[in-house]
Amino acid sequence: MTIRFKHITVSFLAMLLLFTGCEESYDCSIENVAYNKMGFYCVSDDNVESKYKYPEALTVSLMVNGNDSIVVNHITDTDNLRLPMSYTSNCDTVVFHYEGDYTDTIYVEHENIPFYISMECGTVMYHKVTGLKCTNSFIDSAVIANENVKFDYNENIKVYFID
Repeated sequence: MTIRFKHITVSFLAMLLLFTGCEESYDCSIENVAYNKMGFYCVSDDNVESKYKYPEALTVSLMVNGNDSIVVNHITDTDNLRLPMSYTSNCDTVVFHYEGDYTDTIYVEHENIPFYISMECGTVMYHKVTGLKCTNSFIDSAVIANENVKFDYNENIKVYFID
């Protein structure tokens, strides 16, 4: 009886190992786009930085390979945006459209950094912000807060509006 019990136990453990060894356990991220987070700020007369909620309707578009794509349409009371970055270009053109046909443009220069995850999950693209330029209708300036654009929620660019 004990030999039979040992034989059944060993057979059961062998089958358990066989079935668990064949299990697919890929943990691929569902979100595979690194977003550039822009925070909105203003500076008071006594040089105190504070978050700025843009009160009017704001439309934001991206220029990719000469094509204009609206990514945010008539948003109000926001103090930040999360925008996708281009894999095919080293400069993203972000256009802010204000009420009354006014615009501002931010040029985000960046390096594209492919990051290999695994054979099953493939490659994702990170970015490194290397430079900023902007026009000055309502934007005073823009600075790089965190140059590494990854899958986190860290703020990458601070946009200072004229108050």
